[in-house]
Amino acid sequence: MEELPAAAATRASRLIGVGARSGVVVVGLSGVRRTRGLALVFLDASVSANTQREMTRLEGQGARVFRCAALADLTRSMGREDVSVVAVKAGPLAEGMRNVIDGEG
Repeated sequence: MEELPAAAATRASRLIGVGARSGVVVVGLSGVRRTRGLALVFLDASVSANTQREMTRLEGQGARVFRCAALADLTRSMGREDVSVVAVKAGPLAEGMRNVIDGEG
């Protein structure tokens, strides 16, 4: 699990808003649990240790998992500041977000 710096969350927030409108963003723990083919998973730092361990297992399926000090910084653009887990399905948007998070975009 990686820590997502606040600056990277701010840069990625506009893209997650686009993804929410296009249907490639999964919101909430139960939705993330049911969805296959995830590329990126973002957790609020306040989630339980058990949930963090559970989400870290998604790395074995190819997802990058990030812990965010304040997930609301990332999800505000999609109008959801109340969630603790958000994920992005594999595809072009996820690749763009990876580039933005890694400072390449």
